[in-house]
Amino acid sequence: MPSFQDIPLAPGGEGFLGHNADFRNDRMGALERLTHVDAPMVRLRLPVPGVRAAIVKDPDAVQEILVEKARSFVKSDMLRFSLYPIAGEGLFTSNGELWRRQRKLMAPMFQPKAMSAYADDMVECSRSVVDRWKDGAPMRLLDETTRLTMSIAGKTLFDAGSLEEAHVLGEALTVALDWSGWIIGRPFAIAHIAARRELGGLSDKLGPGRARDLLEGARDRLARPLFFPGARGKELARAIAVLDDHVETMIRRRRDAMAAGERVPDDLLTRLLAAKDDEDGSGMTTTQLRDEVLTLFVAGHETTATGLAWAIYAASRSPDIYARMEAEVDALPDDPTIDDAPKLGHCLRVFREALRLYPPVYIFGRDTENDVEVAGFDLPKRTNVMMSPWVLHRVERVWPNALAFDPDRFLPEREASRHRYAYLPFGAGPRVCIGHHFAYLEAVIALAVMLRRFRFERAQDDVPHPSATLRPEHGVRVVARRRR
Repeated sequence: MPSFQDIPLAPGGEGFLGHNADFRNDRMGALERLTHVDAPMVRLRLPVPGVRAAIVKDPDAVQEILVEKARSFVKSDMLRFSLYPIAGEGLFTSNGELWRRQRKLMAPMFQPKAMSAYADDMVECSRSVVDRWKDGAPMRLLDETTRLTMSIAGKTLFDAGSLEEAHVLGEALTVALDWSGWIIGRPFAIAHIAARRELGGLSDKLGPGRARDLLEGARDRLARPLFFPGARGKELARAIAVLDDHVETMIRRRRDAMAAGERVPDDLLTRLLAAKDDEDGSGMTTTQLRDEVLTLFVAGHETTATGLAWAIYAASRSPDIYARMEAEVDALPDDPTIDDAPKLGHCLRVFREALRLYPPVYIFGRDTENDVEVAGFDLPKRTNVMMSPWVLHRVERVWPNALAFDPDRFLPEREASRHRYAYLPFGAGPRVCIGHHFAYLEAVIALAVMLRRFRFERAQDDVPHPSATLRPEHGVRVVARRRR
């Protein structure tokens, strides 16, 4: 069986730092070069001995990793390291039994039938943001869609009564996300991950006993940054302090209210506090609640905010597509309800196509938990395997005329003929994003409210900027004209 070293090298990677320099200096260019590679998987050349990394770009290999052999993979060390200050051991970053327990506790809150409880709040929050816009005013649309989705996340998560409260949390989260995008691939981060893997290798060689326990304890501590270096680190520490203070205060107040028998909102925070393990009846600790609340707040606003901005941007470049969106929205008697969501099929397809071309989570990784075969290659334990939705969504043999914006790719008959794991804006398999139904409902409701009131004229072309997520570099600059 071919080994890891037999995997073809990715293009580029010249010089001492190899592909690490490519991804630091021109991340999108490095990913663009991968779209022209025929191999299902390529390996990267990195400057740290013993650190193995590969990128897959084939739906069959994705299916192997995320579905068929999911138990042989865990969330990658680099992803956990970069997001730990925000998400800690939340659902997105945790592994093993902790992840399985949390997923089981939280899954019922995000089933499609639970969405009706959130739809009215989505409409009301969308109105409150859109009704502040002025006719003919230029705007950075991403700022407004972020404000809108933060408002929805704040209301549905913890009944935040004002845009101001959600905005304070949003600003701190933006700082933390910027740090997460910046730290990936930095020498400090790579050295940290290399040390963690070295400890893991030493631990594997020892039998049960105190020495192994000490090594495993040290390895566990290296799952997160031990300190935040430099000026960016100080800025991050201040942002995390703001987040911790707000979230822990909300948790304490809600717990006190529930203990006193007071009436509390039926939001996600109340449901998280009430969730109990079926086996031992235990709930979540304050730390775990903090991690889940922040994980949901990030996931609940970032993907949808960015996707909405890209959807308007892309549709504004195609008058026929934009006109179909307006006609679909205008056919509703009023702002949408939960029952109107199925009538907004074209709007949903526009949003999904925007997520195809500009996936907010544009690259993510898994680490092998044991030796495992993928795409016909033997991968040793602790190999980092990355998947890039941005690359996968541009594979011509899967997505003909891949660079064209075509929402009808998501008509049912065309979806049925496509590989199930060719589209990954929310991941796939057991760890598929728990809130993807929430995001789709939120998107069509927000688009309907926005398009009923305003027409958007593109003021500037935009390009994707890679950080922790893939945002438009200029924020999608538009002029909003009130519709009469």
